[in-house]
Amino acid sequence: MIRFAGPEDAGAVRALWERCFPDEGGFNPYFFAHFFDIGKTLLSVEGSTLCAMVQMLPYRLDCGGDVSEATYIYGACTHPDYRRQGHMARLLEHSFALDRAAGRTASTLIPAEEWLFGFYRPFGYEPFFRIARHEIVKKTRGSVPQRLSEQDIPQLAALYDRLAAPCRIARSPSCWAGQIALFDALGKGVYGWREAGKLAAYAFCWEDTAQEAFGMTPEREQGLLEVLRKDAFTYTACGRETALGCIKWHVPRAVSCGYMNLMLN
Repeated sequence: MIRFAGPEDAGAVRALWERCFPDEGGFNPYFFAHFFDIGKTLLSVEGSTLCAMVQMLPYRLDCGGDVSEATYIYGACTHPDYRRQGHMARLLEHSFALDRAAGRTASTLIPAEEWLFGFYRPFGYEPFFRIARHEIVKKTRGSVPQRLSEQDIPQLAALYDRLAAPCRIARSPSCWAGQIALFDALGKGVYGWREAGKLAAYAFCWEDTAQEAFGMTPEREQGLLEVLRKDAFTYTACGRETALGCIKWHVPRAVSCGYMNLMLN
C-alpha cells in the first residue's frame, strides 16, 4: 500500500531513517527538529510494516525566468528486509502520478552514491544538475571574509541568481534562512566578501569543504583558508564537470544542464 505518513507513523519513519542513514555529526536530530515534515513522507507499507519511504519536498525550478513547481525526492530508503521487491519503484511511480496531477514540471533528486545514477535512470531520471569542485592550498595571505547572517539573505539571493546556471533550483528566503542556521549549528558557518558595500562572494562551510561557494577568486580562496585556519580545503561551485543531481521532466524541456545544491545533501 502506498500512502502519505501521519503522526502515528513518526516512530517507524524515524527508526527506518536511522537504520538507512546513520547519524553523522548530529545531522539527523537537527533534520528532524528543523526540516522534517511528516506530511511530505510517502510510505510503502505491508500490513503494519513500513517497508520503504521517500520525502516529496516542494521546490521551485527557475529556467531562464520560467518558474515552475517541482518535487525533490529526498531520503529515499528501503528496509534491508524488503529490498529488491519493487517498493522503491512503486513509490517513485506514485510520486510521478502525484506530480503530474498537481501540474509539477519535474521530479529531482541527488543520488547518494555514484552507482545510484544508474539505478534511477530506468525511471526517467537523467544527470542534469552539475557542479565543479575546487581544491585549494595555503600559499599566502588573502582577502579575509566576514561571517554572514539572515540579514544578508537578499544579497545572497541576488548573487546566487546572477552566478548560478540559468536553469536552477529557486530559493525562498526561508530556504536561505534554514541553510544559514544549519551551517551555523553543525558546520563552520557562512562567510562572505563585499566590494563597494555589496556582497561579491560567499561560502557555506563545513569542517573540510565549502558545499557552495560563488564568486571565488585566488585572493578570496586564500582568505577563506586563513579565517578557517586550514592549510587545504575544497569547495563546490556551479560548473559542468561533475553530475550532482538528476531530473525527470514531466513536460518537454530543451535544457541540457542546471544547478542545484544546499538541498540537505
